[in-house]
Amino acid sequence: MVRRTKEEAQATREHLLDTAEQVFLARGLSRSSLQDIAAAAGLTRGAIYWHFADKVALFDAMTARVDLPMEQALAAAEAGAQADPLATLRTLALEPFALMRRDPRAQRVFTILMHRAEFVGELAPLARRQDGALSDCVLRMERLFQAADDAGQLARGVGARTAATALLALIDGLLRLCTLDTECGCTHDAVAPAIDALLAGLRAPPAA
Repeated sequence: MVRRTKEEAQATREHLLDTAEQVFLARGLSRSSLQDIAAAAGLTRGAIYWHFADKVALFDAMTARVDLPMEQALAAAEAGAQADPLATLRTLALEPFALMRRDPRAQRVFTILMHRAEFVGELAPLARRQDGALSDCVLRMERLFQAADDAGQLARGVGARTAATALLALIDGLLRLCTLDTECGCTHDAVAPAIDALLAGLRAPPAA
């Protein structure tokens, strides 16, 4: 009986998270209440509070169900010396887009983050968390670009911080475009060429 109850509780939690995805996607994060989610799920608001302290906790749990591919790729890159740092940076830049193509949930969550999340009022802590995550990503990418510079891969005058900022800005812009392009996939097709073009512009010319 206890085991079945735990399984039912987990099923209810997942149902609430699935419903939150759909409600946030349709209404936006700040304009969706816990009551809206409970009603859409066919449950009471008390059922939500049984699993989540507030909307911030619910949102955190919803996003946590999606893998963080760049985080994993950065961790893998930092785990050992890279023979080709620019190739490593290309791989990690492409990871979020590959994840979206193979995982519809990732597509929905990224769409919410890019277009439906207004981090104001009670959600302000999420904005600070997002800013901190982006700053950390820039610093970690900067270290990889510095390794590329040390290996003679970066063009003269291109600093590691500038290169990291440019690549992250491109990734962010492409994610925003790809989460709008849900039908034809044309933007997804342009991702690799756009990233390759940026990296080619940062790369040092071949030795004469």
